[in-house]
Amino acid sequence: MSDPVIEARNLTRDFGRLRALDWLSLQVWPGHVLALLGPNGAGKSTFLRLVQGLLAPTAGQVRLLGRPSRRLPADLCRRVACVGQDQDPPPWATLRQLLALQAGASPRFDRPLAEDLCRRGGLSLGRRFGSLSKGQRRWVLAVLALAAGAEVLLLDEPAEGLDPAARRDLYDRVRDCVNERDAAAVVATHVIGDIERVADDVAIIHRGHLVLHAPLEELREQVRQVALPNTEALPDLAAGVSLLGSIRLGQTLVAWVRCNGLSDDELHRRAGPRARVRTVGLERLYLTIAEHLSEDARKPTEETV
Repeated sequence: MSDPVIEARNLTRDFGRLRALDWLSLQVWPGHVLALLGPNGAGKSTFLRLVQGLLAPTAGQVRLLGRPSRRLPADLCRRVACVGQDQDPPPWATLRQLLALQAGASPRFDRPLAEDLCRRGGLSLGRRFGSLSKGQRRWVLAVLALAAGAEVLLLDEPAEGLDPAARRDLYDRVRDCVNERDAAAVVATHVIGDIERVADDVAIIHRGHLVLHAPLEELREQVRQVALPNTEALPDLAAGVSLLGSIRLGQTLVAWVRCNGLSDDELHRRAGPRARVRTVGLERLYLTIAEHLSEDARKPTEETV
């Protein structure tokens, strides 16, 4: 197996008294798209900045392409492309000028691809960046990253402000880029339904803690929703089943469990004759985990990180 392109070990970052990331460890592999999920202030942007080397860890370490991210040599920096927050080009620059600058700075930059993607977004190359809407600006930033010929894509809310069709097109392009180059992508997003189509792995962060990190296909295979009449208590499902969360909705008690290899028939037998067992999507799973963390973990933060 090839080495991970991103490897975080016990990664911690403090901003004064605020701990933005707490002892986070995960790996990202070539050929994989990682969906990085979490509410505002969870630590997603802080994690991406640490991976880029824009911040120094308070503790732990993060390696990018096999090297410490804060000491990445120039030749490796050119193999990484980012879409971040507050990293916009000069507002007076036209799209044609931006593409020319990128092409001059990197021999890997695919200018014909970038021009085609701009046109697909309905953008004239003579437009100035500052004249674009929020969604159009995010599209242009994503175009610059996708055409960079990079082996690692670090994308922080790349589809923010885009309409549903444009979001789908963007994520399809990310998937194509990863497949064609055996690249890796980390996509931090709130729009879960779109990224679920193209992601290989999912990591959920809440208040700096890594709550879950697993292959998406494994979650699809292992996570089930169990519904019972609200008058009944959830039975003890015994060995091999982990309760992820539960909620009472009107006349129904709904629980989400990780089966860990248990068959649906056996889960139904354990849950009782009146139980309904079904698969569950990533968005529902994410909301369940986020809503059913401890009350202490859900106290509001003083600022968004």
